[in-house]
Amino acid sequence: MNQVSPNNMTPLSPLDRAAILLLSMGEENAASVIRKLGRREVQAISKRMANIANITKNDVADTLTTFFDRYRNESGVNGASRLYLERALDKAVGRRLARGMLDDIYGGAMNDDLHRLEWIPPELIVRFLEQEHVQMQALFLAFLPPEQAAAIISLFPESKHDDLLYRIASLREVSEHVMDDIRLTIEACIEFVGRQVGAQVNGVDKVAEIMSRYSGNKSHIIEVMKMHNNDVGDAVQERMYDFNSLTLQTDEVLAKLLNDIPDEMWIMALKGTNKELVTRLLSSLPKRLAQVYQQQIEALTAQPVSKVEAARKEIMNIVRNMSKSDEVDYKLYQEETAE
Repeated sequence: MNQVSPNNMTPLSPLDRAAILLLSMGEENAASVIRKLGRREVQAISKRMANIANITKNDVADTLTTFFDRYRNESGVNGASRLYLERALDKAVGRRLARGMLDDIYGGAMNDDLHRLEWIPPELIVRFLEQEHVQMQALFLAFLPPEQAAAIISLFPESKHDDLLYRIASLREVSEHVMDDIRLTIEACIEFVGRQVGAQVNGVDKVAEIMSRYSGNKSHIIEVMKMHNNDVGDAVQERMYDFNSLTLQTDEVLAKLLNDIPDEMWIMALKGTNKELVTRLLSSLPKRLAQVYQQQIEALTAQPVSKVEAARKEIMNIVRNMSKSDEVDYKLYQEETAE
């Protein structure tokens, strides 16, 4: 089937398509192809490359998509991977155009996850989205089928409907950086739903969560657990590396953690956290440096909750490793003191 240029509605000839393909490759790659052509072919394609005009981005995308479709169907090679083509096309035509073409060839990068979301009850998706910033809620809903998006919006408080719909209507072009955030949010939603509908209970995780809120003698509880089963006691203690446990640390420990862990990780992790924790952390720093941290936290725009949680989890993994290697004396709970 002939491709038709939307500019003049005339079909692109095979020579047009060959010229577009070579022009999209860059000089070195085009030269490698031209070396394989005969004299007449070189003359014809060179003349067409020099004179071709009024070619749109859609013409380029259609031409390259057709080329790769035929390559996959007719070559003896069993289809290039998406990653291979993504790298090759990024160099040839740029990341933005390459992404659209690859989505056409392989299906959208998020299609599989979006199809899985269609089976999830709207109530569960709303429970997840309530944790996200309203702009991420709008972006998330914009990628869903209209029927599903409408069902989800109807479950939000009516006072939020206008804002959500306005934000969706205001969307024009979503940057690649934001697309990555949306993919991360969709994955987090699927993981969240899996936890909600599952029947399994992780006793160790549950006890660790209870212990983090327990106001009694935590040290005694851990000791009793270890008397019953040392492995269980150790497992519970391991899970108690909670982000809020940072408030229990000395200024010396906090200063070392802030110095050894990258600033950008702290800024992301502290976004949206309670003021008590931020104040406790920054109090361990010199006043001027604490002010810089505070300014960076306030300057950071709204972030997906999943991204903030990922930063906090990574920090606590680092803390756990530093504690195990005795680099810091990290306290998981407030120990009882004798007077």
